[in-house]
Amino acid sequence: MKIYHKLTFGYFIIALLMGFVGYLSMIKFNEIKHKVRQLNESSILEVESSDKMLLAIERCQMSARGLIDRMYGLKAPPADTKQMLDQSARDIKKNLDNFEQCLTFGIEATQTAIQLAADNRNGGLEESEKEELKEWLYPLKKEFSLYKGLMMHFMDLAYRLPNEADDYLVKTIDSHHINNIRPLILSYREDAHEEMQEYVVEIIEIYIPSANRTIIFSTILCLFMAFSAGFSISRSISKPIIRLKDAALEIGKGKLDTKIDIKTKDEVGILAQAFNRMTYDLSRITVSKSYLDNIINSMLDTLIVINSDAVITMVNESTLNLLGYKRNELLGRPLRNIFARGESEEILLIDELLLKGFVGNIEKTYLTKDGTKIPVLFSAAIMRDNRSIQAIVCAARDITERKRSEVALQKAHDELEQRIAERTEELLDLNKKLIVEIEERLLAEKALIESENRLRHLSSHILMEQEKERRRLAMELHDEMGQSLSLLKVRLTTIQRKMRNEETSPIEDFDETRKYLNQIIENVRRLSRDLSPSILEDLGLAAGLERLISDFSKHFNIEVPHDIKDVDNLFSGETQIIIYRIFQEALANIGKHAQATHVSIVVKKQNKMVLFLVKDNGKGFDVKEISARSPAEKGMGLAAMHERARMVGSSLKIWTQKGKGTQITFMIPITEGKDL
Repeated sequence: MKIYHKLTFGYFIIALLMGFVGYLSMIKFNEIKHKVRQLNESSILEVESSDKMLLAIERCQMSARGLIDRMYGLKAPPADTKQMLDQSARDIKKNLDNFEQCLTFGIEATQTAIQLAADNRNGGLEESEKEELKEWLYPLKKEFSLYKGLMMHFMDLAYRLPNEADDYLVKTIDSHHINNIRPLILSYREDAHEEMQEYVVEIIEIYIPSANRTIIFSTILCLFMAFSAGFSISRSISKPIIRLKDAALEIGKGKLDTKIDIKTKDEVGILAQAFNRMTYDLSRITVSKSYLDNIINSMLDTLIVINSDAVITMVNESTLNLLGYKRNELLGRPLRNIFARGESEEILLIDELLLKGFVGNIEKTYLTKDGTKIPVLFSAAIMRDNRSIQAIVCAARDITERKRSEVALQKAHDELEQRIAERTEELLDLNKKLIVEIEERLLAEKALIESENRLRHLSSHILMEQEKERRRLAMELHDEMGQSLSLLKVRLTTIQRKMRNEETSPIEDFDETRKYLNQIIENVRRLSRDLSPSILEDLGLAAGLERLISDFSKHFNIEVPHDIKDVDNLFSGETQIIIYRIFQEALANIGKHAQATHVSIVVKKQNKMVLFLVKDNGKGFDVKEISARSPAEKGMGLAAMHERARMVGSSLKIWTQKGKGTQITFMIPITEGKDL
């Protein structure tokens, strides 16, 4: 009995200790169970949601690409075409809706997690979930809205313009998918995986060791009382926990088919059931990975995965089709076996990869199984697990057709260069001939200018001599003819006075003779003024111009308002005669040709110049047409006016238009020291 009582007491104490140990174990197990449930409810669901989004967007891309491929190979009637487009549109919309549902679910779940973390005052989790919304989910929602609009526009183009739809899919939608949406999904998925691994590591490294320490400590206390009973009890408790830890480590290594065969109904059994359910859920979502593998195998570009020793560990179907190998013939073989240039190039490639971490779009040559060389555009990047190299992913695109096009383009370029060289040589010859011709023409122009200068000098000299001769003739007419005719008039008047009382008839004859003589005298005086305007010497330029205007107005019955300032003392006598002749020629041209009803004349000072203007409302003329006439046809009027203007250091400007009259202006600089 004593032994029994002792045993009973011992078992009682052990029972108390075991109850205490069980209580502590229950607390720790509940913490582990809570963490596992968190892992199941958050990280696993996030991974599954990200995989579903990735699956939906890839299916959407494949549907769009399949639509374009079918459109190019289309041989169906228009009705079938419409049905095919409608089916593709439904597939794309369905995948877009699936993606949007997963994204909405992820955002709502994350917002709920933020609220729960705020309620539980878990600041670290709250900030982590907010960062997840800010960094991935909200940008992903924005990019997806843009992607959805692009896809709707693509479907519209597919109905109307299939060729433009293909180009739009490649350049816009594929680019947006690869550069904007896919990186966000993969980053979100990678974050979910990392969060899941953190939960698993936390369970393995914190909660399970803590539970072990608690149980081991309690077991040691029990060993002091009953080593055998305590050992068996501790073993019965610690063994399933160790199995749970080992299973968790296996899960952390990626072995998702790990199971725990514990069927008890205590907390360990519940934990084992939760653990098994977690592994089942993880294994179930590996369907997305298989689907991604199918996508990789359906790639048109070749994909080869090698390890750090440059040994092939994975290839896709495009690689096998391009190189002509079976899968087992490539797996495990060195990468250098498929290069056409040997091992040295592979060593350089691996060295560059290790240095940069990637190589992109470099031209290489693959060697097929039958020895054919295929040019490819090669890219590779290193996949790292922490700091170690996990794998090297190599992608290549067959550029055989592009190489052929480049050769054809180079040939065409060489031919074009040859033609350009020949044409350039011809142009150089023509240029030399043109230079010789230009030099000859410059010499001819120089000779012409010299001839023109000589002619202008001669013309000026002739005009000056002409003025001298006119002045001489005018003086002779005035001094001799005028005086003689005046004397004749006096004598006739005397005869008339003597005969008035004797005969009537001779008196009338004398009257007519006197009138005739008056007319002769007036004509002689007018001729004298025309030959040499003596009024310029007597009264000055202003008075001479006014007399000229008065005679013109009376003779042609044309109104001539004028504004003539006193500019007599501003110019020499020769300059005044030239100005007078210009006005005389201008008014003569108006009277003969213009058919004007109104003429205005202005002579005034502007700064250090004197402006001369003659304007009429006549029929006008075409200056180019007059200039194109032969010298015999166009006369010397305009030419003489231009030459006289040049003689006084001015240039004659003529504005005219048919039906709108003519305006002639010229400005003569005032000699220094003279002013109004």
